[in-house]
Amino acid sequence: MTGKSGGSGNALMPSVVGVVAGGALAVIVYFPVVAWLQNVLDVPELTPVPAQFRGDTAPISMWYWATWLIPALVVIPTGLALSLWRRIRVFALVSTATFVLGSVAVAAVVISFETNGFAPD
Repeated sequence: MTGKSGGSGNALMPSVVGVVAGGALAVIVYFPVVAWLQNVLDVPELTPVPAQFRGDTAPISMWYWATWLIPALVVIPTGLALSLWRRIRVFALVSTATFVLGSVAVAAVVISFETNGFAPD
């Protein structure tokens, strides 16, 4: 067992809180921020018609992809900068990693629906 001066025994609670915080941000905040960015940047909406029933459509705007990437490009440097502060290093790294992994999952699901279309048969 290690003393109060440092050690891995003190890392469990910040890790758990980091997983919860990063997961909550990825699930609750990420998609609304992306939708807001798409609205602000006036990104054209994709057609909801399934891919097999579409005719020729315009290519997907570069800004569509950028709006999915911008939140991560803000969170990653922020999390890495906060990790320089020793007291919250574990929390910052764990929450950043959890946010990135969670946001990749959210983005994969939503982008799949948006690019392939979603309509009942």
